[in-house]
Amino acid sequence: MSGIRLVAQPARRSASFRRTRFGAGIAIAIAAIAVTVWAGGHAEEPARDVMLLYVGAEDCAPCRAWQSGDGAAFLASADFPRISYREVKSPHLHDVLKDEHWPDDLRNYRNGLRRSDGVPLWLVVSGDQIVEQRFGAEAWRASVLPRIKSLLR
Repeated sequence: MSGIRLVAQPARRSASFRRTRFGAGIAIAIAAIAVTVWAGGHAEEPARDVMLLYVGAEDCAPCRAWQSGDGAAFLASADFPRISYREVKSPHLHDVLKDEHWPDDLRNYRNGLRRSDGVPLWLVVSGDQIVEQRFGAEAWRASVLPRIKSLLR
């Protein structure tokens, strides 16, 4: 009996079992690729096309206070990279609406402002439409920042 070797052969699976197993493997691979592509594409894109336009003046104390306080905090926040940010700053309060301080692509927004609007002033634009327009130191926390956050959800 020492000359007889028994070799265990793996059980042979039926052809339908092999096809089913192969098909399941393909389906799992396709699902994994689809989830990866979907998650990768959605994680990087901003919630919406949102622009914040800040209008201020160098000789405006509330403007300087916003820029060094709440404005600086917002620029350092996680929400800031998800929006477009533009500034229009003039040296003097009485020059805020002058053409020389407004880039050509922002002048349409300026045309909707009144001389009685104060600074600091913020315009929140989404889809080329002004969705929030406020001025004054308290308006940032009360209206402007909450609107930006709601658009980014």
